[in-house]
Amino acid sequence: MQKNGNLPKKRTTPSDESTEYSIVVRWLRNLSIGLFLSSLCTIYLSHGAVYPEALTISTMLMSLCLVIAYFTLGIAAPTRTFFLIVLSIWAFVVVWTLIQSMPLPSAIPGNAAWRVLHEAGIAASHSISPAPADTLWSLGPISLPAMALLSVLLLFRQEGEIDRALTVFCAAGGLMAAFSLLQFVAFPTSLMLAEKQYYLSSLTAPFVNRNTAATFYGVTLVAMISRFRGIKVRLIPGSDVFYRRDGWTPLNAALWLLLALITLSALVLTQSRGGVLATALALLCQIGAGAYFRFQMPSGGTLPMVRAPASWRRVLQAAALAALSVLVIGFFAGRVLLRAQVQGLEDGRLCVMPGILSAIRDHALVGIGSGAFPAVFPAYRDAACGLVGYWPMAHNFYLDGILALGLPFVFLAAVFLATIAFSFWTGINRRRSKRLIVVGAASATIIVLIHSATDFSMQIPGFSVWWVLFIGLSIAVSYGRRTTVKVKN
Repeated sequence: MQKNGNLPKKRTTPSDESTEYSIVVRWLRNLSIGLFLSSLCTIYLSHGAVYPEALTISTMLMSLCLVIAYFTLGIAAPTRTFFLIVLSIWAFVVVWTLIQSMPLPSAIPGNAAWRVLHEAGIAASHSISPAPADTLWSLGPISLPAMALLSVLLLFRQEGEIDRALTVFCAAGGLMAAFSLLQFVAFPTSLMLAEKQYYLSSLTAPFVNRNTAATFYGVTLVAMISRFRGIKVRLIPGSDVFYRRDGWTPLNAALWLLLALITLSALVLTQSRGGVLATALALLCQIGAGAYFRFQMPSGGTLPMVRAPASWRRVLQAAALAALSVLVIGFFAGRVLLRAQVQGLEDGRLCVMPGILSAIRDHALVGIGSGAFPAVFPAYRDAACGLVGYWPMAHNFYLDGILALGLPFVFLAAVFLATIAFSFWTGINRRRSKRLIVVGAASATIIVLIHSATDFSMQIPGFSVWWVLFIGLSIAVSYGRRTTVKVKN
């Protein structure tokens, strides 16, 4: 028998925690990260990739990143199931969108709009979508966040990589908030690199719409709070109330809190009622969950997780954070509350809701195709709600999705939400020091779920990509361990 010192070394893979990447793999991974960052820069310098040219460039860069990362690094085994579920949902949406936009045989009826053309004597091939070109174009905004989420799962899998990526994510959001705040105060008629045309009294950078900006900064604020490590100094002599051995220095903690306050200021200056309210609810959930989900693993690690009794220190910390959050939001959000008081619930979005529901009833089975909302909505628009303004999509992500994809949207949304909910629950139960990151991702999802009922932020590529970046990194945290991570292609 061989001695222990002569035993052959275990073969490792490029994603192992204790193994360095080979030169070629490291170079290709750096290339993928460069493409990834280039795509993000293109997105946020073009108001969230709402322009065709910017969307095309950012999608091409992200697709190259995804392909290179997949064939170079492979799929990490811990996140393999989640990766395949997201890939399957994306593939189904792409295939279904292609079916909705392609010409149908004469025996299969298409959208009723094509029948009107035939009755008028105009020869044209019919399809499910009344605007097949717009439906095909919608694959860009749909695919960009899907590719971003898959790329995150491929590129960041080691503990150190995930930590650095989360830090860069939060710092980038905070710096973007600082730039937007400075531009809003010093150059109120400018929006990033262009002239501002809408919402002149609200902070909207880097987007055009203030509601999208509010959800963007809301997610950023929640992510920053989840990354706060505490202070490595005793604020109260002889007491460990706010002391953490692995915390930051007072300078680092102060800089992080400053970025968080700047992000909060940018959030409330958007004057978005839904965005500020959704963020406030998410922060309360984050603080409550952060105080509640403090578990201790029994010896052996084979028994179910048991909640440890809350100490007076944790209760005091949670109460202090909750009180501070309420005071700060109440202090900064005066203009938002005033706008909500003046306008109340009177809103054109509520007035046109019956018409959108009627359109869904008429196309509930197969939908009308993504991007075809402007072609269908005028027929259902109530004249009593006013005829001023152009509606490119419904101000409700759920209704817009059902109208676009039909019943398949309900199934796909349920599968995706159930998958990320299970992943969050797994991370909360498995991770200890990084549990608050998973709680933060769940709270950010609350912002998205609430605000998607009143606006279309999820349909803006810039915001949906930002949200899935945080979700992807949190999923990697949920399934990550400090042991060997196997790779499987």
